[in-house]
Amino acid sequence: MNDKVIESTLAFSFDEAAYESAAELPTYYRALNLSPRREHPFQMYNAIHRQPDLVAQTLNTITPSAERMAREIAARHAQRILLTGIGASYDLAGTAAHILWQLTGLPTQWTDSAEALLSGAACDYRDAVVIGLSASGNTAETVEHLRLAREAGAYTLAFVNLDNTRLTAAAHDRYVAPGGYGLVWDYSTRLAALDVLAIELGLALDRPTTPLIQLRAALNEAPSQMQHVLEDIDERCRSLGEMTAGLRAAVVVSSGVLLPTTWEMSLRFEEMAHFPARGRSVVEFLHGGVGYLAPNILTILLASGNAAHDAMLRVARVTQTLKSPCIAVVDQDDREISRLVDHVVRLPKIDPLISPLLYVLPAQLIPYYTEVARPGGNPDVQRTDQPRYARAFDIAYPPKSH
Repeated sequence: MNDKVIESTLAFSFDEAAYESAAELPTYYRALNLSPRREHPFQMYNAIHRQPDLVAQTLNTITPSAERMAREIAARHAQRILLTGIGASYDLAGTAAHILWQLTGLPTQWTDSAEALLSGAACDYRDAVVIGLSASGNTAETVEHLRLAREAGAYTLAFVNLDNTRLTAAAHDRYVAPGGYGLVWDYSTRLAALDVLAIELGLALDRPTTPLIQLRAALNEAPSQMQHVLEDIDERCRSLGEMTAGLRAAVVVSSGVLLPTTWEMSLRFEEMAHFPARGRSVVEFLHGGVGYLAPNILTILLASGNAAHDAMLRVARVTQTLKSPCIAVVDQDDREISRLVDHVVRLPKIDPLISPLLYVLPAQLIPYYTEVARPGGNPDVQRTDQPRYARAFDIAYPPKSH
């Protein structure tokens, strides 16, 4: 590894002239050194469609790192796993925690890095594996949390999209996913890598072999399935985005391993479409959703046919009763939920543990097209084509913070 650590991969600090010229060169494009786009396809669209290839690259490169990490975790007799990150990395941590727990049998949790630091909550890091997630490798809170965990005795790993960063320097070991940092593929590439780590760790811990080998085979098929999904759903997502653009807000509902994908979709609505959205577990939604649903509030169900199927049916009936629009993303065999909702997106049936790799695609495309449908909309820039938002970005992302 290069000894020189890159302290900050994003430079959001600009002078007044840069703010005033934000309409010509939005801050987000300037910071990521991207060419500005004025119409579809925007940079974000190309990023969404690159994911099958980048996930394939991940699967072609991760195994040696995953085997090495798994051997070390087993040799240390680790008793638990903690994943830490913020933003999309927190959502990713939630997804990976479900998979690691089910495949390894090790108690697995996830936490928001900033909240872990701000709350001062006590945590015993001895005999623990702490996995830091940061696409940039320089998220200040995640770097600090991983550093503290290592000092307290944890075995630490970094899953990033850029090497030679503060997080990779703080960790015992790391995997650098392909594609670089700054766009939506950092979610799926690191998720695929964590899937492989979970399989290899399960093998190293002598978990039943056959299911792990079968899951590995299914995972290797995922890039081609992702490509077919993008080809099949693109126009459907465009029409759904056009419909969504005229609504007031959205709530995204799911359960289990897909619950964190609801948070990811909500984040993409906020960042790409500047559209209020919230991800909720299905039963939590049933406790509170009846009171705020209305004809201008959209419900999106990520319904993969898991144990929450009956509860998902109840949500669909609630939206039908209240005449509140509802989109269901379901697998190709669904015959019940799809009959109760207004719009359906169908995905191939796949092992539930790797289903987030498919469900994340409409979770990104629908918010993208929601913004594209608006006059002058740009899903790339988080409104940093306006001077006041460009200034606000410097406040949100101080130098060396991300």
